[in-house]
Amino acid sequence: MLSAKPAEASSPQPAGAAPQPSHPSFPPFHIVPGLSNFRDIGGWPVATPPGISPRHVRCGILFRGSDTNRITSEGEERLRQLGIKTDFDLRSKQQIDKTGGYREIPGIERRWTPVFADEQYTEEVARKRYELYAGEGTSGIVTAFVEILVAGAPMFRAVLTQVLSSATAESLPPAVFMHCTTGNNRTGVFISLLLLLLGVSPDIVAHEYTLSEAGLAPTRHINVERLLSKGAFQEYGPEVAKRKCQRMVGARKASMEALILEVDQRWDGAESYFMKEVGFSEEEIERLRQVFTERDVSHKQG
Repeated sequence: MLSAKPAEASSPQPAGAAPQPSHPSFPPFHIVPGLSNFRDIGGWPVATPPGISPRHVRCGILFRGSDTNRITSEGEERLRQLGIKTDFDLRSKQQIDKTGGYREIPGIERRWTPVFADEQYTEEVARKRYELYAGEGTSGIVTAFVEILVAGAPMFRAVLTQVLSSATAESLPPAVFMHCTTGNNRTGVFISLLLLLLGVSPDIVAHEYTLSEAGLAPTRHINVERLLSKGAFQEYGPEVAKRKCQRMVGARKASMEALILEVDQRWDGAESYFMKEVGFSEEEIERLRQVFTERDVSHKQG
């Protein structure tokens, strides 16, 4: 049987949290100096049929966050302490080049798995995508999210295949870290679909997505200034441009709720998305559920 690896959370739960399981690894945020919006995807309750022992998403396997450009040496050591062996970088080449390259972290293998190919991230295409992210309603951002799910399916398969291939009947796989630039949109979309696949309720999935509001709060001004310096939305004037940039680095619950509805309509749910777009078989999906979930501690001991 797979043995659980403890993960020690070390920062307070942000305000506005939804009901949580009684689990020692909550809250999900970890303090990693120089790295914002960093958290464990584990701990959330999984829906189980009557008579079946309650389960939750296993902690210590998959972490999410922002890019590592400003991580300190103490932050690097913290990632190693968490058992992270692989850093999956979802950013495009253009994004990486414009931020001065990437950070190599000793002891952690960086795997570049961009969501978008070079031709999908030109200045013109990126500007159109910005408008979708920054719209007032949800239709634009859902369009952008669906594009992420389709274009990034090979990346998603690469991340989860590594997890599956490194797990054995006796032990869990080494932890992995998955990030884009701020960790709220590309990363957030994929984590949400994975949690849905594992059986986490849509309401909790939408709440988990909104945690990026708290996770990005300390560095939001930096990201907004970065977008403004690139000329984002400058045609609207400074005040409107700033509001749009703030929405781009936000995480509205309504956006994820609308995406979940779209996934149900377009793919007939998360499991069908994983089979049709990502290319997983029923056996692989069942294996993902075995690796990523475990029975609640109280029921293990009962």
